[in-house]
Amino acid sequence: MPPSRSETTTLDEIRRQAFVDHGLQSLRLAQDGPLADLTFAAKDLIDIAGTKSAWGNPDRLRDATEAIATAPAALVPLMAGALLVGKTQTDEVACGMFGMNPHFGTPINPRAPQRVPGGSSSGSASAVAAKLCDFALGTDTGGSVRVPASFCGIYGLRTTFGRLSVAGIMAMAPSFDTVGWLARDAATMKRVGEIYFGPINEFSPARLLLARDAFDIPERRIGEALLPVARSLGNAIEVTLFKEGVEHWLDTFRPLQLQDLWATLGAWGKTPGRRLSPAVAERIELASQVDPARFAAAVVRRETLTDRLVQSLGSDGVLILPTAHDLPPFRDAPVSAQVEFRERTLALTCVASLCRLPQINIPAVVVDGCPVGLSLIAGPRGDQRLLDLATRIGHALPAAALAP
Repeated sequence: MPPSRSETTTLDEIRRQAFVDHGLQSLRLAQDGPLADLTFAAKDLIDIAGTKSAWGNPDRLRDATEAIATAPAALVPLMAGALLVGKTQTDEVACGMFGMNPHFGTPINPRAPQRVPGGSSSGSASAVAAKLCDFALGTDTGGSVRVPASFCGIYGLRTTFGRLSVAGIMAMAPSFDTVGWLARDAATMKRVGEIYFGPINEFSPARLLLARDAFDIPERRIGEALLPVARSLGNAIEVTLFKEGVEHWLDTFRPLQLQDLWATLGAWGKTPGRRLSPAVAERIELASQVDPARFAAAVVRRETLTDRLVQSLGSDGVLILPTAHDLPPFRDAPVSAQVEFRERTLALTCVASLCRLPQINIPAVVVDGCPVGLSLIAGPRGDQRLLDLATRIGHALPAAALAP
């Protein structure tokens, strides 16, 4: 079992790694409101008026001007009375699953300090897990809220695509990008949801669908630990999610996301002299080489996969599946191990991303001292159902999964 946080890190060290140096110290716009007793942080892709958004890149920090407006997604909690305590670190231009940024450092995973916190909403997850704020805003394209939530043992919601404004937020892959948030408990997740969606009343019992084949994707010890928890949530119908095979889903996701990345950040990334980490430079180069025929075919496949899953979920269905395929990699893991990890976890996270659906990670179990998350996916605009369900099942989860 890895050493406890107190043996390896201090709260000040976690704070220094989680928050950016160029961000504001604090901001409150309303003294009263439904979140007036809560503090929050915002990922450094999200504009806050009067501050720079560096996107995890030193050239962007150097060249950016201070934002003239606050992103709507951040303005809502500010007007609800929440106190913004800072902006948080991100993987470079959101291209990462682990939270490792060679320019600004890697935030600490408070629940497993020897391991990565997950990305790209790495600083947000670290700050929440360390109780440096009550909730934090992040963005999610291919798992950037859900994976760090799983790694750090907290809740994290990817909202329905297009439901929350992404204005004032760096675009990475615009046909996938969403706003989400992370918190240590389901009640706070729901409170935040109500400032965006309105009152969340109790829903009728969900029709649970257990994606049985999805539990064969993780490492065996992870799947075996998660499956009993999934089955304990209630009577669930076991279904086959990857009817065409996992590679069919990945071969649909990859060209779509890469073409988005190239169209959005290609010119910026290819500017002569641009300082990029080797991994991000390689990813942008890969994005420049997407076969147009593969891209066009993927557009159609995406719609077919979406139609099938949305029809299966209906208005009351909730799909249960693992969030990530294994424990968080160690901070010194080789690049080869990171690549393999990303591809296998992406097989799980690409489902909601491709189908534009909401997904929430809930802390489920602890394996070898590390938290492991379980995910719930609902149909379009099913965010409130997920938040309500999370509050009702949270107390039924093993106590170790929710340990501070």
